Amino acid sequence: MEDCADFTDVAGHADETYIRYLADLGLISGFADGTFGPDNTLTRAEASTLIEISNGYDDTMLPTSAPAGCDFTDVSASDWFAGWVWQACDDGLMNGVGGGLFDPNNLLTRGQVATILNNIFPAYVADPAAFGGFIVTGQPNAILALYPGPIYGYRQAAWTDVSVGAYYAIPVQKAYGWGIAEGTSDTTFSPDQAATRGEFAKMLYRALSVLH
Repeated sequence: MEDCADFTDVAGHADETYIRYLADLGLISGFADGTFGPDNTLTRAEASTLIEISNGYDDTMLPTSAPAGCDFTDVSASDWFAGWVWQACDDGLMNGVGGGLFDPNNLLTRGQVATILNNIFPAYVADPAAFGGFIVTGQPNAILALYPGPIYGYRQAAWTDVSVGAYYAIPVQKAYGWGIAEGTSDTTFSPDQAATRGEFAKMLYRALSVLH
């Protein structure tokens, strides 16, 4: 940790390790005043920037006009985030919210973070669907019985606020199952709650670790 990037407001924070390590790799950054704002929320536009920086892009590599299928009516070429949004869309990492909108200035939710990470790493080493569900399926976990151990270990939880048909249901299942995301309590994931910058860093760090 002593060799990692530092910020004036992350010492002792629960997400300090994730924030400083990713910042040291140049995958995330703080603000001009030396802070990171770990408890601040972030917008969908900001998330598109962070996720594409982690994908190896800088602002000289971004599209200058909307790629096919990414021409959102609320994203203009003059917006600072336009190229990042278009790239995230073109890569299939972030989608619009319907009606031709990207909703760039709305807050990113925890369910959306899980969905983005699922778009990046759709397999998470193996398909967790094979492990039986964890939105309370009540089925015995036959796969784990046959293949116990950390490689196949897949956590299960009963979320009372994750509907089976929700767009984020499977991504949340995978993210928690592989240890990428945590719940907000023993029975809630809070998928519609705005994610903080610290939470985003933690999930991204863990997702990169799982992929590695």
